Amino acid sequence: MQTFWLTFQGKPAGCVEAPTEAEARSIGEADRKAQALTCDIIPYPANPRINKFDDPKWGVCPSFCYKPNSCKGRTSCGERRACTD
Repeated sequence: MQTFWLTFQGKPAGCVEAPTEAEARSIGEADRKAQALTCDIIPYPANPRINKFDDPKWGVCPSFCYKPNSCKGRTSCGERRACTD
């Protein structure tokens, strides 16, 4: 499962967990009732969340990403440390 940060015109941005970018766009657009302007991968879920993936073994991942606009396009936290350190 991957985590994506979606932006919309006239609607709040949000986080979607989905296996692909296409599916993330579909989930986000259905929820916000608007076309996604951008859909970028982020390292961890962020708030606000459009959906939450509930893994059968591990449950729901907490919203660890506090700066999704700064982290978009990355699959891991910053070069040296996470923004929560």
